[in-house]
Amino acid sequence: MSRHRSWLRVAVPLALIALATSGAAWSPRLDLSLSSGTWSAPGGVNSGLLLWYDAAEAGTMALSPRLRYWFDKSGQAQHAPVSAGPFQPYPTMTAGVTGLQFSGAAVQLPTSIPLEPMTVMIVFRQRNDGLSHPLMGSRTRFSGIAMEFGRLRIYSNGQSVGATTARTVTGLTITTVRTATGAADGFQYNGGAETSFNITTTESMNWIGGMFVAGTAKYFVGTIMEVVIWGRSLSPSELQAAHRALGAKWGISVP
Repeated sequence: MSRHRSWLRVAVPLALIALATSGAAWSPRLDLSLSSGTWSAPGGVNSGLLLWYDAAEAGTMALSPRLRYWFDKSGQAQHAPVSAGPFQPYPTMTAGVTGLQFSGAAVQLPTSIPLEPMTVMIVFRQRNDGLSHPLMGSRTRFSGIAMEFGRLRIYSNGQSVGATTARTVTGLTITTVRTATGAADGFQYNGGAETSFNITTTESMNWIGGMFVAGTAKYFVGTIMEVVIWGRSLSPSELQAAHRALGAKWGISVP
């Protein structure tokens, strides 16, 4: 076989691959990294990791130019689609920090996350502390986690079941909710002292930045940087390690 034909046998498939993937937001190498869980979870807390979305990794967001897919870094292939429309989240930067701006649409999770047991850490900046902001919730039921006028509230099918407390911090925040089956639950802001509450529920969540409230979809208004969810209640040392890793990454002061 001539050298010219040998070159064509290599070049033509490569060209076809390039054409087939030219509009994609991720490469085969990125796909491999995501599916195999190349990234270590914040603080090295990998056990029980369910999903992990991170706006700091531009390659994990499929844009057109707004968000269409948010690819999962956990290795569990929980890639989240977003319906096309004028309110799709879009990349933005505030004070040098990259995030996804939400204003009227939610990110649909490919799986439902039980409210109990689990640990969720959300790094976000809401537009106004004087408004109601569903951080995570159900797209069909009044269940989930919301910031309401500066207070965190947990809902289970329309009932406020979690304790509420005023935040002591504003701006960019790590908000953590930890629930345990048959034991005390708690939430923290920026890795500070944990406030205890008790929840017993079979409800679940499948939206980031949205919740079905009294027959109407309500949406978060602000910027979400990162969402990490474990399917178990993290220990105090694990919480501290994960908070410190996220704090160092996003420039947030934590203990």
